[in-house]
Amino acid sequence: MNKNELIKLIKENTNISLSNINAVFSEFENIVLDALKKGEKIIIKGFGKFFTRETGEKFYVSPISKTKRLAENRIKPKFKFSSKLHF
Repeated sequence: MNKNELIKLIKENTNISLSNINAVFSEFENIVLDALKKGEKIIIKGFGKFFTRETGEKFYVSPISKTKRLAENRIKPKFKFSSKLHF
């Protein structure tokens, strides 16, 4: 299911206008991204937790030049489902 299908399903189940649902989804995305950029966690009880994880530096071999290079630290977004959602 993609975002548009989810929005249509919410509209069918709630009779809220598509524009309102789109606005809520967009704002939710913005809030989550801003919080993750700041290093904050977002916990939605019964649903899950959004957080970031820092990867360490590592060496890799470039497939083009065959030289050894260093990949810098990166911060990756993560999501962990609530235990209530496991089936």
